[in-house]
Amino acid sequence: MELPYNVSEKMAAKKTVIAFLSILIIIVIIIPILTFIPRNHNEQEIIYPVDSPSIPSRGFYIGVLSVPRDEQSFEEAYSKAAEYSEFSPVWGRPTQFYDLAKDLSGSWVRTFLEQNIRGNGMFPLIHVSFMGQDLTFMTPPSIEKPTLIDEKWRESYKQAVIDVVKSSKPLYLSVGNEVNRWYEKYGVGENNPNGFQHYVSLYEEIYDAIKKLSPETKVFCTFAREIISENREADLSVLSMFKPEKMDLLVFTSYPYCVQWINRPSDIPDDYYSKALSYLPDKPLGFSELGWPSMDVFGGEQAQADFITQVVGRLTRGQEINLHLFG
Repeated sequence: MELPYNVSEKMAAKKTVIAFLSILIIIVIIIPILTFIPRNHNEQEIIYPVDSPSIPSRGFYIGVLSVPRDEQSFEEAYSKAAEYSEFSPVWGRPTQFYDLAKDLSGSWVRTFLEQNIRGNGMFPLIHVSFMGQDLTFMTPPSIEKPTLIDEKWRESYKQAVIDVVKSSKPLYLSVGNEVNRWYEKYGVGENNPNGFQHYVSLYEEIYDAIKKLSPETKVFCTFAREIISENREADLSVLSMFKPEKMDLLVFTSYPYCVQWINRPSDIPDDYYSKALSYLPDKPLGFSELGWPSMDVFGGEQAQADFITQVVGRLTRGQEINLHLFG
């Protein structure tokens, strides 16, 4: 039997209302539930560096470790340094690697990192070192007598570096300072649990982990150009142990006056730095620390000024080196 028009119209309207209410229930109840379902644990968090500096017209960044003069505050010293430089090194207070992330996310970072460095328009070069005094291990209290093949220690160092990246979001990260000093002391003996080859493998693990977390962070470890305690040049062949694709910059600390036969900047051979690039070709070169004293025996302040001029001239750019960091 055919229903009257007005009855069928009412039934159609009723079905429309029911359908609308069903959709509303899905929106109000089901969708909020879905938002609380945990994400896939394999989904990788991505972070980005806070710093995005432009390279100055001189072609490289200058860095200064600000040391206040008598009666000068840290705030004044960093403000003055920022008039001439673009970056500042950060080791924490200095701080053990396993506490550095905590420092960088606490009141210390608000004062030094955010106020004194970034607040003055500079960027930090973050160092996370694993070596303690006399080339021994820094290690959390829970780990006794670690070695470079100790999985628990390796994981603690790797996680500490990851935590530092999360807390400070740096553009430049050094995963170990003057690491070749460890190589000079412990070598690469096959049966040596502290052989330098075990650090290299750990560095590469950390490099990969940081690149997944923060792809734009420039990752490297820092090498000593001189073995100061022995008044000699360091063995540069250690650089061949590293894969070039896992070293974003080649960065040195360098105090060449400590080498026995170098007494004036003019004594430094033209290829003193460029020969290192035979092991890691085409890498930008950086100095996280660089120094020449103003003592008379080493030529006084004039020699100090000459050294700075020669490092940015005949010793780097004069050798067609891409000088990137001049600390």
